[in-house]
Amino acid sequence: MVLAILTGALGVGIGSANAKPSVVPWADKPVTPALLVSLQPKPLPATPPKTDAPPCTSSALQLEPAVGLQWMQNGGVAIRFRNTGKAACLLRGRPFVVATSPGHPSVVATKLGLAATGGEVADTPVGGTVSVDVSAPISCVSDPGGNEQGLPVYHGLVLVLPGGTERTVSGLKLSLPCGMAVTPFSMPKPTPTYAPYWLASLRPAIVLPSKVKAGATLVYEVTLRNPLSRPVSLSPCPAYIEHSSSDIKLEYQFNCSNVHAIAAHASVDFQMKMAIPDATPSGAMTVYWSVIGPNTIESRATVDVL
Repeated sequence: MVLAILTGALGVGIGSANAKPSVVPWADKPVTPALLVSLQPKPLPATPPKTDAPPCTSSALQLEPAVGLQWMQNGGVAIRFRNTGKAACLLRGRPFVVATSPGHPSVVATKLGLAATGGEVADTPVGGTVSVDVSAPISCVSDPGGNEQGLPVYHGLVLVLPGGTERTVSGLKLSLPCGMAVTPFSMPKPTPTYAPYWLASLRPAIVLPSKVKAGATLVYEVTLRNPLSRPVSLSPCPAYIEHSSSDIKLEYQFNCSNVHAIAAHASVDFQMKMAIPDATPSGAMTVYWSVIGPNTIESRATVDVL
């Protein structure tokens, strides 16, 4: 997943160079690429697919129209069979596939692994479809340019299913400059699920000083309020981004040394710091503050640069 930002409402107030005793001190912990990766939400463990249904019978499999294979540099097709039976069934293994064209030698597909499909072996529910992909690369070591001139065009594929039943796919235009290969039957993997991202429920409020000098450090506070009736964990310790209309951009990790969660209906104050370069133009400067995470809520405020 790509990371987004959770931003709190910005308020203007009086700042202090030193954190109050009740405020969690700022920590000089710049964000690294590895930290950003570690903070991305991880999918929950997937449930193993069911594979205990009886084998699919040929009479229960309806051949669907073939569609182009959405693989880069590939002119192959995806072939789907719909389970029209009265119960779930399992189609395991791969078919024997032959490309045919009158007056030309047949081409037998080699084998591709299940990983090429991005799917999994699983029972096919009633009304569901199970797929097999026939890869036909248009570029390969023996023909890097994908030259199809003078090659025969194959209009049909014969598939021999487990059990010996043949099915024919017609109306194709395959030139096969690099041969073809077939994957095992597969079902799409379920969409990954994630644990609730409770951090996005926090309500940040930022207190900025009214003025700051160019070349100084802008010291301010952020209050994270938990409106939920449950605690919100700060493990793994989150990170934040602060940037401004004067092209200042800094990313740091919170100081979670002594704060590991925010209790229900409670709040925690964190000290923040933003270095203001000497060359920062004087006048109003818009400041943005955000928690790095998968939700985007943005807000802003201004401070006068002297």
